Amino acid sequence: MAMKPVEFGYRSDNYPQMTFHSHPYYEIYYFHGGRCNYVIGPNVYSLQPGDLLLMHGMTLHTPNPDMRVPYVRSIIHFYPEFVHEFMNRKYTVPLMKPFEELRNARIPTGARKAEVETLLERMAETYRSDDEHAYERFMLRFVDLLYVVRELCERELEESDAQRSERERHAQRVIELIEARYAEDLTMEDVERELHVSRHYLARVFKAVTGWTVFQFLYQRRINQAKTLFLFEPSLSVSEVGRRVGFKHLPHFSRVFKQIEGCAPEQYRKRSSAAGGAIPESPFLVRSHH
Repeated sequence: MAMKPVEFGYRSDNYPQMTFHSHPYYEIYYFHGGRCNYVIGPNVYSLQPGDLLLMHGMTLHTPNPDMRVPYVRSIIHFYPEFVHEFMNRKYTVPLMKPFEELRNARIPTGARKAEVETLLERMAETYRSDDEHAYERFMLRFVDLLYVVRELCERELEESDAQRSERERHAQRVIELIEARYAEDLTMEDVERELHVSRHYLARVFKAVTGWTVFQFLYQRRINQAKTLFLFEPSLSVSEVGRRVGFKHLPHFSRVFKQIEGCAPEQYRKRSSAAGGAIPESPFLVRSHH
């Protein structure tokens, strides 16, 4: 089943299967209580209640909780493109900057612990609500949480700007270029010309830093945007969506979409339409595992 734009699991308390995994969407993980070491790439975080984990998603990660004590956490998975669509990007602070620049980080909530937990509780209330405006209310509270996360990350972002390695800076520039031009017929020659760095060096660096090739990342970005268009503009044809996100030929779009999503874009579009188009009937999923 295709992932909804935002998936929310509040105070999950089951014990997960410890397997490394990755995903193309962003994740916010809040640790309520228990004992858990969380492994993200080469880093191991010994969590304390009130810790937030921000995950870019592409780095392999897994929790390793102590199963002798209750293990309680809340998890949000979301596509950044959906946040941009929900908000007017022109008038907002860069809420995705912590995920794009820190990529993976542990952020203690400190004095704002109660505020974060209250926001999570209110998000859960709107998930459970039958009110016709529950979806919009949930999203407003989710965006409020993103503002809190952005503020909590100010110091880490300043340190990241100062400490980021040359390789990481090059990878970030490639990501920014893809974000700006993913709908164009982008080639490695274009990337080389735009960034004034050898395309062969950029390809090696990007793979080393992100774990993905440049074109894997580009195609994932295009498919994520296509899924957003299917949700927000259900009247568009599959071929028009493919064209808008940068695929010149429908068979190529269909092949890449199926490789990434496991179904053809026509099937995904039908499911999106059946779920209500721009506002799915059930936009939230309480996750019972992680």
